[in-house]
Amino acid sequence: MSTSSAASAIALMPHQQQMHDFLVNHPFAGAWLDIGAGKCLTTLAVLQTVRPMGHILVVAPVAIARSTWIDEIEKWGFPIRTKSLIVDENDRKLSKTKRLERFREIATDPPTMYFINQELLTQPSQEAKLLTPVPGAVPAPTISPEATAVLGLLQAQGPLGRDGLVDKYRALVAGYGKNAGPAKAKVRAWIQELVKSALVAWEAYACRSCAGKGCVQCRFGLIDQLPVQKINGQDTIIWPFQTVIIDESQGFKSHDSRRFLALASVRPAVTRLIELTGTPSPNGLQDLWSQVYLLDQGQTLGQNITAYRNRWFTPKMVPGTTTPAKWIPTANAEAEIHQAISHLVMSAQNTSLQLPALSIRDVNVTLPPDLLRAYKDFKRDLVLDIVQTYIGDDGTLTQSVESIIAENQAVLTSKLMQFASGTLYTADADDPATKGRYQVIHDKKIEVAEYLVRNNGGEPVLIAYHFRSDKEQLLRRLGKADIDVQAFDGSRDMVRRWNDKQIPVMLLHPAAAGHGLNLQHGGSTMIWYTLPFSLEHYLQTNGRLFRTGQTKPVTIYRLIAKGTQDERMPSVLAGKQQVQDDLIKAVSGDFNAERALLAALEEEIREDLNDLWASERV
Repeated sequence: MSTSSAASAIALMPHQQQMHDFLVNHPFAGAWLDIGAGKCLTTLAVLQTVRPMGHILVVAPVAIARSTWIDEIEKWGFPIRTKSLIVDENDRKLSKTKRLERFREIATDPPTMYFINQELLTQPSQEAKLLTPVPGAVPAPTISPEATAVLGLLQAQGPLGRDGLVDKYRALVAGYGKNAGPAKAKVRAWIQELVKSALVAWEAYACRSCAGKGCVQCRFGLIDQLPVQKINGQDTIIWPFQTVIIDESQGFKSHDSRRFLALASVRPAVTRLIELTGTPSPNGLQDLWSQVYLLDQGQTLGQNITAYRNRWFTPKMVPGTTTPAKWIPTANAEAEIHQAISHLVMSAQNTSLQLPALSIRDVNVTLPPDLLRAYKDFKRDLVLDIVQTYIGDDGTLTQSVESIIAENQAVLTSKLMQFASGTLYTADADDPATKGRYQVIHDKKIEVAEYLVRNNGGEPVLIAYHFRSDKEQLLRRLGKADIDVQAFDGSRDMVRRWNDKQIPVMLLHPAAAGHGLNLQHGGSTMIWYTLPFSLEHYLQTNGRLFRTGQTKPVTIYRLIAKGTQDERMPSVLAGKQQVQDDLIKAVSGDFNAERALLAALEEEIREDLNDLWASERV
């Protein structure tokens, strides 16, 4: 928790000032600023202007909620009391117990700005793990008498958690006149003895209070834990945050996600809501309904997703079924939707934003002919035979042929991405012991990545990876080559060390760290090891370096394995970006044009009044 006391003088850029004025005058509004254009700073300036009452809640991807806002508040000295609901004062992840304690403190805290990641707004009902006697199991003579007594208590009481069983056993023994009973550590040791002897086992049970429907006993998100009161006969969540800021609002683009439904349920209690994003419609226009609903509760785009789809989309069915595979915008949908939301969202064109040059270079990676044939055969037949090498029980080197099967098109797409990048997951879905297992197919991409790192003039390099196997192979290969490479862990300390140029190569996963982080001071070179299908992930990750404050030309390399799925990814991303660019342009605030229009209208009004006055005089 921290409290800043004196805000530094802030001179907003023209596009930021336009956005500031729009947000000040619209209590429920979306701000679509380009990545790195200062959404956080602009919003803090808005808060300084409107000075909202009560608590403020910032909901964001974990990296942003964990560091970006705190860093900006400290940098500019905003007089805001802050508290994280994710990490402690030393940037260590809060335990569930400590997090729930902070949730409870909200009711008595003075006005505070809280930070929480999207996933912790609400959580599914958690099953309880309880110790359960194994039916028919009989204690062996080697089992201690005390462990046998604990087993007897458990058989009499029924399934219990470990702490509950410890407390009940100690209370039982104390009831026999033996003071407070045995130490808790001793009882836990006896319980462990029973577990190892297969006399008791851990079993999952639905919540006893709600049978899994969801309650404060089994759901541990922020909204789940808030108090509920009867208001007009309805159970109503007591919502303590009058002001809500959603950073990267595209995280709420799914109309049936838990996070959207939870926030929609408390939306009537919010008096100011600000949505921020640089990528409002990454997967197309269908991403907008839920984001806009949180602003106006359905007044603009319809009360539900069905009304939205029926008005502006037509379904494209899965062949042979009545199930929509995707929703296609009608001919007039784009223009009509842009017009419909123009009073709720604004995108200031960053004509005054000075950024260095950006160079995006596709680097071809050539696979050997035999590998390329295997890739094409796999794509055609959905089956790939690979040779597994392992050490047998007798210590000898053994080889076997294993078939990798893509069960459907989605699985095939993922497998082809893996193949192009150099590894292929080989886990057996029916064998948990094989989880995460993969086979190295080739090292051609990693060779090119190493070459680019070595020829970057000693400057730091970000490498964006997709699969865990990519990360592990990069760490192994570059480390073996005496290159200091580290995988980003989400901490503020690692952000600081990167920006101080203390990390020569940092591996970054777009989903975990592609949003909001200010990494522009640490380097200006990025390598896309595997391009994503998500436009959001692509643009946001590029924006870690290509953003305000970057002083050097930015170079982004995209590794493209020739003859593979990699080759179509640039055009896929370009098509998605065109849809989004059109959307942002459509809601851009052209203040000069607006002022000219207002002046013309005022002149017309004056003329009408003059005509009216003249006719009355006559």
